[in-house]
Amino acid sequence: MKKTVMALCLVFLLTACAVGSGKSAEAEYIREDKYAGDELDIVRLINQRIKYLQEENESAYMKLFYTDSPINGMSKFKLKAVRLTEDISIQQQKQAVVALARAEDVVSTGETFNSQYVFIKSKRTHDEWKILDID
Repeated sequence: MKKTVMALCLVFLLTACAVGSGKSAEAEYIREDKYAGDELDIVRLINQRIKYLQEENESAYMKLFYTDSPINGMSKFKLKAVRLTEDISIQQQKQAVVALARAEDVVSTGETFNSQYVFIKSKRTHDEWKILDID
């Protein structure tokens, strides 16, 4: 009898764990205290992207992008984390400052994708950083 009760308890616990694991995982944000200046602004944009995808907040999400960006809507997946794989590269151009961040995107299913984030900040209008594209 004791073995039967223990077996039922074990099955119940395993079933509860399996059901609980179906929840979307907590987002993992890039630590902002490691960055300053333009790099900090860029990391904050990436973290906001994660947040808005988690929240499914399309209007706030689209405000992160440059007006001429080829991105015209939210991704179909929930982004769990972005891990920068290299230092952020920032280059001065004639009319804008452009930055490239190579990263590994982790989606809620656990799959990972290599991504290149391209950011832009206009010199003429002294705009804030925006995401130009994600490849």
